[in-house]
Amino acid sequence: MTPNHSDSPLALISGASSGIGLDLAKAYAARGWRLALLARHPERLAQAVSQCQSLAPTAEVYGYSVDVDDAKAVQDSVAQIRAQQGQPQLLILSAGIVQSIPFLEQSDDEFEALMQTNLLGSRRLAKAWLPAMLEQPQGQICFVSSLAGLIAPYGYSGYSASKFALLGMAGALRQEVSPQGITVSVLCPPEVDTPMVAQERTYISPVARQLKDLGGTLQVDTVTRATLSGLEKGRFLIIPGFRAKLSYHGARLFPGLFGWAMQRIVNWASKRYSRQHQAR
Repeated sequence: MTPNHSDSPLALISGASSGIGLDLAKAYAARGWRLALLARHPERLAQAVSQCQSLAPTAEVYGYSVDVDDAKAVQDSVAQIRAQQGQPQLLILSAGIVQSIPFLEQSDDEFEALMQTNLLGSRRLAKAWLPAMLEQPQGQICFVSSLAGLIAPYGYSGYSASKFALLGMAGALRQEVSPQGITVSVLCPPEVDTPMVAQERTYISPVARQLKDLGGTLQVDTVTRATLSGLEKGRFLIIPGFRAKLSYHGARLFPGLFGWAMQRIVNWASKRYSRQHQAR
């Protein structure tokens, strides 16, 4: 039997213990939504639940320690969430990992880890919850991709592959479920100032860093505002930030010129780093 819940809608957010997922969770808590927060690390997840509840003391916020790489854990969480909170009206699939590793230096295991979490983890959750959405029929699914899922950047062959694949999957899914009233969106931010990105800065190559500096870094609240607006309007592609939008449209409308310019920047940055390295 379906539990009797309040009239407030339920949002399920994976990767909710930090970064974009956490900031979106706090935004929806402040708006009075009920929340089902998923993350791997129990301690950080408990902190996320506490932060959301501090913004809305009466809000229904539950945390579920789930690794999206684990198919059984995902299925078990579906049963647990459905019993405790019911059916989510919104899925925000934000769990992901990043790696800036050159193609020849990236191991098969490292590449597969990106695909496992960024692509298959999001697919598992979407596939687990979609049948009930179709029965209603209503709901929204937001996959969190990246600008690197639209424009392939230097040093991110594995990460970009996982995010391009996510965008392709979401685009096909959108066509399948739109007639049934389900909205599918993909969030594609540029670099965002999050703990995951801060850790990446400790090992990223100077050339990749130079390119990312040209693109700029967004604050997480900027991404949250763009996401909330995009989801309210039912947009498929949500690209926060002026520079990111400009890059996307430039690559789409003038692919040859954009590719030439990107390669020139890469060549310049590579030579610059090589000279600096030799001078030491």
